[in-house]
Amino acid sequence: MKRSPVPRSTVTLADVARAAGVSLATASFVLSGRGGSRSAGSASTKAKVREAATTLGYVPNRHAQAMRTGRGGGIVLTLGTLDDPWAVQLTTQVRDDALVHDLSTLVLADERWYEYLLGASADAALLTSIDFVQDGPDQVRRLAASTHSGIVAFTAQMEPEDFDVVSSTPVHAIRRAYELLRARHPRVQLLAPDLERRPGGTLAHPRTGAFLEAVREHGDGPAEALVHVVPEGSHETYLAALDWLQGPDRPEAVICFTGYQAVALQLAAERVGLNTPDDLEFLSIGDVPAKTEFFGPISYYGVDDVFVRLSSIIIDRAIDREDTPGRLITFDWEFFPGTTTRHDE
Repeated sequence: MKRSPVPRSTVTLADVARAAGVSLATASFVLSGRGGSRSAGSASTKAKVREAATTLGYVPNRHAQAMRTGRGGGIVLTLGTLDDPWAVQLTTQVRDDALVHDLSTLVLADERWYEYLLGASADAALLTSIDFVQDGPDQVRRLAASTHSGIVAFTAQMEPEDFDVVSSTPVHAIRRAYELLRARHPRVQLLAPDLERRPGGTLAHPRTGAFLEAVREHGDGPAEALVHVVPEGSHETYLAALDWLQGPDRPEAVICFTGYQAVALQLAAERVGLNTPDDLEFLSIGDVPAKTEFFGPISYYGVDDVFVRLSSIIIDRAIDREDTPGRLITFDWEFFPGTTTRHDE
């Protein structure tokens, strides 16, 4: 006769450990989201612990675990939006890498990461909008001092302290992109999202600032008139690009603020029958994952193998946080030519 599982309310971690024939510490490591640690034992040991937990109906108390260990069994990615192919590709990479270590992946699709992380425990947290929110660096320091989260700060303004810093700024890439297109066109424009919810809006963003500086260095302008602002979002950018490409002020050379805007512009150009790069030459500031491209690879300035490299940094921080000093990792930007820019003659 098959033995009935013990009611969930009475099952403890000690029950699971006894059933699996392992120590309480090993069972804790396996079931608390730290299964990737050496302390969790071999693959067969972890399998026995999980099987025992399933048979007994054990449900771990994540809140209690977080209070006790400072770990929540997951990774938080504060990406601000899910509309960008860059964000989707990074999430996919981190998810796949994290699952190997029994870690879940949570995405914040807004910029309220400070408020969320103050009341949450995570094994690691990637913060990506530090430079664009008020008091961003101070908020990172307060989080590092008040929580147990392994923070990876994606910022050009900070140095590592008790957290890792990934420094990756597109400022120089934007200037090079302007020079590249300006050598072939009398007028180069920036396709940018409407960032009215951010302090200063689109014109105050560092990417826009780098573009405006490049325009003025070439004696072009008025600089602000070369910034074409459209509603934020892939679909909204596509609709706005259709109007732009069919209007009296059709562009010939465009720098796209992000990858999702470049994809939307490529779709719009195909829809209205423009040939790229002969009728319209454009490139993206930021990596454009191949899976998001419909009509050939888009030219872009970005970081080589950025998703694998960034995921590795986050996973390392999640797994090993004990007495680990903060590291500074610099990502250099380079040009990746595609079918949307002309080849040098």
